[in-house]
Amino acid sequence: MYQEITHAGTAQNKRIVVHVTLDAAFNILSCPPELYQWSCLDPDTVAKLDLFSLFPQLASSRQSIAKSVQTPGDAFVYRYARFLQDAASEKLFDLQIEAFPGVPGKLLLTIAPQTPLTENGGSQDLAVLARHNQELLLLNRASRILTATLNSAEVLERLLQVTVQIISAAGSSVWLWADADEEQLVCQAAFHPGKDERLIGLKVASGKGIVGWVAQSNEGTIVADPANDGRFYPHVDKSSGFLTTSLLAVPIHIRSRTLGVLEVVNKRDGRFTQKDLAYAEMLAASAAIAIDNAQLIETLQQNMDDLTIHNAELEAFDHTVAHDLPNPLALVVGFADLLQTQWNEITEEERDRALELLVLNARRMSNIIQELLMLSSVRKRDVETHPLAMAEIVQNALDRLRFLIQEYKAQILLPEQWPVARGYGPWIEEVWENYISNALKYGGSPPAIELGSTVLSDGRIQFWIRDNGQGISPEKQQMLFTPFTQLNEVRVTGHGLGLSIVCRIMEKLGGEIAVESQPGEGSTFSFTLPAYDPAES
Repeated sequence: MYQEITHAGTAQNKRIVVHVTLDAAFNILSCPPELYQWSCLDPDTVAKLDLFSLFPQLASSRQSIAKSVQTPGDAFVYRYARFLQDAASEKLFDLQIEAFPGVPGKLLLTIAPQTPLTENGGSQDLAVLARHNQELLLLNRASRILTATLNSAEVLERLLQVTVQIISAAGSSVWLWADADEEQLVCQAAFHPGKDERLIGLKVASGKGIVGWVAQSNEGTIVADPANDGRFYPHVDKSSGFLTTSLLAVPIHIRSRTLGVLEVVNKRDGRFTQKDLAYAEMLAASAAIAIDNAQLIETLQQNMDDLTIHNAELEAFDHTVAHDLPNPLALVVGFADLLQTQWNEITEEERDRALELLVLNARRMSNIIQELLMLSSVRKRDVETHPLAMAEIVQNALDRLRFLIQEYKAQILLPEQWPVARGYGPWIEEVWENYISNALKYGGSPPAIELGSTVLSDGRIQFWIRDNGQGISPEKQQMLFTPFTQLNEVRVTGHGLGLSIVCRIMEKLGGEIAVESQPGEGSTFSFTLPAYDPAES
């Protein structure tokens, strides 16, 4: 592996730089052709040598070399070295030995023929050259690392780590569009020791602040004095507690589309340079490909998950229509036919019972259809949440179940008042309707049902319903909220969709569901919602 470095001036100033890989014991692992030419040794001989056999004059510096390569970012530099059999030769070489970037247990030896430079200039020139080569190696490694994963979070984390390492900065962050409208950028990842969590999630409008300007103009920029730059948005520093003294930012774009912005802050030594900006642009280009690929995979996975849910709903529709609707429908048709054809042949008591069962089964059909429609509606709709008038919502659910409550002769205990939570009223009414319905079916004889709420330590509100039924075994509890699973208990007339709907509603509202039960001790079903905060209105 070699690189030609051409300095301004005549052709004789051209330098061939050779990289040799060593192991931790300084044995030679790679032998570029130039090494054979310069040392006048054949490949087999060179392969058997170590660093100190190849350059005997380094033997006295062995401890210094070992110490230098163990310090990150440090290197051992030696000038005017000669190969072992050329002790009297005028062929001199500059050497630099350092830890191989990103490869544990390996060392990198850089060899360059000596040129007529001043003593200080020669040493500095080699150090700058070696640093440049190290940076190029890191950039190449970073590109491979970034494209090696299809997980967006991992891509961003790796991007930030290699960015601060290569550019030698105090921190970096990635800002991506918050939505398809590209009106706001949100900080998706940050590498600011001690400040990461405060930065992540912050939003900046397009065109506002340095990152907003870069995203809108699709141009990179270096800002040496942010406080006096009109584009700088100090709100980010105020929110994060981080003091930005210098920064550079480049767009992350692929093809004709800008994905976001890579921002690097507070150069550790000196000021950000055009070389730093170029390196950031290279990293952003690699990251753009990786982010785009990861987003495509994640979108594909989301579409597959949505398809799986959609197929499950179709199966639910099929199961319900094929198995659950026919029974009450057959009874409705049967009793209607009986009343139409044999009205005068049956007793008044039989006519009243037939009418009662006809209405009951028609209502069951209606409930099944309503739940099918609700299941579909919850999947398709996104709703705004509001403070919930829980007493009214619960009363509406009880009104919907009044015939079932009468049938089971249930006793229902309600609290005098409810805490105010945030949610979507029609969906929460559906949750209560399903919970109360199950409590009636699985409760005791007669069912004794209590509704209530508990304010949790984190401020959220847990609403619960407790019955006096036979309880549910731990094994069956695991199946309760699985779509279309139905317990084979006594007197169960449900159609298996209710708890699936509750689960889907809580997912959409960001709430939680739970059940506590012991066989023979009844069951307590609950759902948890955030408390209403008037300050958020």
